[in-house]
Amino acid sequence: MKLISYHEGGKARYGIQNGDGVIDASARLGPEFPTLKDAMVGGMDQLHSLAGEAADVAQGTIKYDLPIPNADKILCAGRNYRAYHEVIDAGGPLQFPSIFGRLASSFVPHGGAVINPREGENLDYEGELVVVIGKRGRSITEENAMDHVAGYTIMDEGTLRDWGKKGTQNMPSKNFYHSGAIGPWIVTADEIADPMKLHITTRRNGEVVQDGGTDLMIFDIKFLISHASKFTWLEPGDMIATGSPGGTIAGSDKKIWLSAGETLEVEISDVGTLSVTIEDEE
Repeated sequence: MKLISYHEGGKARYGIQNGDGVIDASARLGPEFPTLKDAMVGGMDQLHSLAGEAADVAQGTIKYDLPIPNADKILCAGRNYRAYHEVIDAGGPLQFPSIFGRLASSFVPHGGAVINPREGENLDYEGELVVVIGKRGRSITEENAMDHVAGYTIMDEGTLRDWGKKGTQNMPSKNFYHSGAIGPWIVTADEIADPMKLHITTRRNGEVVQDGGTDLMIFDIKFLISHASKFTWLEPGDMIATGSPGGTIAGSDKKIWLSAGETLEVEISDVGTLSVTIEDEE
């Protein structure tokens, strides 16, 4: 089942992707579940029961929103793939994941425009699998971690590399307004047999620039969920981006940063394809 948040007729809605159309679950479930995050808390059985219904709106009439527009937390794991430019560490192999937070305002949805900002020069892409939490938890064990997963989506975890040198923290370089993207939907966990056996392909203007499997993660999904839950409550709708395979601009010999007019696609097997364009900030 593919769960989406979207706008149609000027109104914020959520529903189920169904072929070339969308089942308007927000209308079917009513005011008890005003957002997809609310429906994930108490209405998943109702959502599953709607999955076989006929579409209410045509695909071409909607505008995608972030899968969870009101996520409480968006956490990201940095340097989590076995790629030469991501795991080199003077202190030896990583003992714990590098976790940082991102603001919802730093992302655009599927079909949107990632902004190349005035105050930055080195806009990079990072295609990533994102875990969406469906069950609240704290101090979650690795053995029970997957019980807390509602599904999976896709992220372009865009980064302003030049801002990584302006201080000691990831926060500024990772949180420029509309510098990344999430979408297009959430594929529910029951549709993914093994999230550690998926393939990530990032295309820049149609050319493959990232091509790697989730089996190359240093810290797997179970560990990331367990680790994050030790310092914060994980809530339904929270997202954990799991890192990016090699092939980013930062790791290339010839660094040609993203610029206006380019297109970017991140495809993950069994999940879908996130597509955006690049625009200069006005």
